[in-house]
Amino acid sequence: MFENILADTMRVHQTMLRHCQSGTFRPIDALRSLCKNVGLHALVVYRFGRWLSRVRKHRYGWAIAAPLYPAYWMSSVYVRKAYGINLDQSADIAPDFHITHFGGIEVRNCRIGPRCSIYQQVKLGSSEPTDRGLVIGEGVYIGPHAQICADVIIGDGVTVGAGAVVTQDIPSHCMVLGNPGRITLQDYDNSALL
Repeated sequence: MFENILADTMRVHQTMLRHCQSGTFRPIDALRSLCKNVGLHALVVYRFGRWLSRVRKHRYGWAIAAPLYPAYWMSSVYVRKAYGINLDQSADIAPDFHITHFGGIEVRNCRIGPRCSIYQQVKLGSSEPTDRGLVIGEGVYIGPHAQICADVIIGDGVTVGAGAVVTQDIPSHCMVLGNPGRITLQDYDNSALL
């Protein structure tokens, strides 16, 4: 749990350094930005819930998990209501995940690779668990208002544009735009967006 939270925190810190206009970034500025990043708050609560689920499966893990579950439930409800971010425990989110903006984000029944970024009003995964589920590769950028609710595979380095609705598998390093989502560019490098 803590190594994933550290990776998420470092991602926020690197993003803040990249967007700093003055060129100098003091430690107090990093602390302020980390305290204000609601996406990081949601990820910490999500990772805490996943950790509780794993601990509970050990022989005497229930003794540790039982008193901590109310804190998790209250934090989870707060994140959903105050920030509009719902990271369901059915989602498997790799480290270095970045939620850039709050509001209307739903992630469930999917597997997300490392170094992915999502924006506001993004819907990922189906509402019901399925055999295959949504699989998102490494280094994927998902723009605002995008929806990927089908059981598809999104390759590494894919860019899903704003408002795109993806209904089919997408190969690696492509840009997808429109409703329904169509591949508009192949061999696209999205490293500047991440």
